[in-house]
Amino acid sequence: MNLPPLAEGSEHQVLFDGEASEVVKITLPGTYGDYYEIIHGRMHQFDSTPAEYLLRMRWWQKLFSTAPLPLGITRTGQILSRQQFIKGDPPEQEAVDDFLTEAGLTAVKKSCWLWTKAEDESNIEVWIGDARADNFVSATGGIIPIDIRIWVKPWALNS
Repeated sequence: MNLPPLAEGSEHQVLFDGEASEVVKITLPGTYGDYYEIIHGRMHQFDSTPAEYLLRMRWWQKLFSTAPLPLGITRTGQILSRQQFIKGDPPEQEAVDDFLTEAGLTAVKKSCWLWTKAEDESNIEVWIGDARADNFVSATGGIIPIDIRIWVKPWALNS
């Protein structure tokens, strides 16, 4: 597979499969995203494991139905995934914030793009980070997340 590069960020190399109208994401070596915790009122960042990276996609699909589909892992430990290419424009941050609120999320630190949602049936909180406008697309049908961080925490650990 020889696909042209579309973008590269702090977490992925992104390739474009024009024939399938999809993007292929390949994690950078040893990079599986991150998550955040507020400790003594300050936000701290931690590296995610490969398992946490894969769980992110599962929660993303459950919440928004637009998650990348994991395909496999390379010999060097990079995770490959595919995601529909979504045509649209960058939304305004206010539209993203409204979208997250309508999805049942609550801003924890809006200035840091950090949101949470209680999942009563599971006794956990779902956290979403990096929820900035650059990681969403405004398309036909509304706002769509294309690159967000998601992790979960049991309620007992949040007290």
